[in-house]
Amino acid sequence: MPEAAVLPGTGGLIVGGLAAVVAISVLLWIPVLGDRLTAFVSTNGPRYAPKIFLVGLGFLLTGIVAHVEVLVLTGASLIGLLALALIYDNY
Repeated sequence: MPEAAVLPGTGGLIVGGLAAVVAISVLLWIPVLGDRLTAFVSTNGPRYAPKIFLVGLGFLLTGIVAHVEVLVLTGASLIGLLALALIYDNY
């Protein structure tokens, strides 16, 4: 008699168990990533924020003047991400 017939559903239990281990590992790793992100933003934010703002503003104004929506979106995204990073760092 084959093993699969003797132990029905064992493969599904193994896959489910592995999925549970992965899910728990990801949930436990989220605070570690948050701490690393906060440390990275705190150390590098003040040095690169003005440069990122000027590059984003350049893309935004160039896109508005040239009527290129991709540049407008890129510039607005850079400035928005910069604002979110500064809010995240200070609060």
